[in-house]
Amino acid sequence: MEDYYTEILYDLAIRPGRGFGRAREHRPWLFLVFIVFLSEISIAVGASLSLTNLARMSKFGFFSNLIFTIVLATFFWIINAGILHFSAEVWGKKGKVIDLFLTLGLAMFPFILFTPLSLIAEGLGKGGIFLYPLFTSLILIWYLFLVVSSIREVYASSTFEAVLILLVPIGVFATLLMFISIAYILLMVISLSL
Repeated sequence: MEDYYTEILYDLAIRPGRGFGRAREHRPWLFLVFIVFLSEISIAVGASLSLTNLARMSKFGFFSNLIFTIVLATFFWIINAGILHFSAEVWGKKGKVIDLFLTLGLAMFPFILFTPLSLIAEGLGKGGIFLYPLFTSLILIWYLFLVVSSIREVYASSTFEAVLILLVPIGVFATLLMFISIAYILLMVISLSL
């Protein structure tokens, strides 16, 4: 069984479509939970390393940051699966939301590297100031690539359609946020003139 999980990780890193297909067939739920929580812990520890000196951070601050990151990332994962499934349904694509949930969880795999790369950047001292954003950008690009591959695999779509399924909800949310901000500013201006 251990060899099977190694094969999935290899496929996620080298051939994501095959890895997601294999995961959809066998549905490795415990492995999924392991990947998601390890990624969330790595994000929390890596962020703590970059934002503060970990040695000076209190235990309460560290553990509250860890719990907050786990809850927030899990919430984002669940909501993201629902929103992307809705977007795919709007585009007329057929797929199972449970498969998207599974593959999006496995797509969080690159975030496991966040803490080791943060340690490397922190260890380089002032040189790490330039490497930390580079490492973070590379991890985010890899994650977005895996998300697009996940959408392609679950909904049997082209890369262009998968990118649209991913970007349309982001565009709608950004537009909505912009209109809410403008409306708030206008209400403030009107209330000041009264």
